[in-house]
Amino acid sequence: MKTAAFLSAIVLMTACSPMRPPTTEEIAEREPSAFETKEDKNPLVGHGIVNHHLTNRKPNRSYIYEANQNPNSYRNLNSKRFTISDDQDKIREAVVDATGRRAQFVTINGNRAYIHVNVPKDFTKKQMKDMRNEIEDAVQLSVPRYRIHVRLDNK
Repeated sequence: MKTAAFLSAIVLMTACSPMRPPTTEEIAEREPSAFETKEDKNPLVGHGIVNHHLTNRKPNRSYIYEANQNPNSYRNLNSKRFTISDDQDKIREAVVDATGRRAQFVTINGNRAYIHVNVPKDFTKKQMKDMRNEIEDAVQLSVPRYRIHVRLDNK
């Protein structure tokens, strides 16, 4: 019984579907264009403002420009964009400039930057505190968008 119901449902669905899918020209003829008014067709159905250039049938109009005019857009690959690795390099440079020591590693997670620096074992607590403050100040000046977390390891 279940098999008969299932087979009859499949037969009904295949009988209702078109034999040949419609072409884009046929769809464009049925869809309302952006210039049609309420009297012509329903304005809530159609391509909308985003695809306005697809429905515009005026030959004297030209749409030869990039749709997204944002210079920071990743759709345009002509210009250099800064990434997290660029920020990590800036942080490493700031640590070297401030203390003369290299950062062991720099990680960025969201808006937080974690910096680990190895210091000699004979550093006092005051020297470590001063170095931490120097690193925080230098990094904050170079990349102010991050909250800085500095860890000094005695090695």
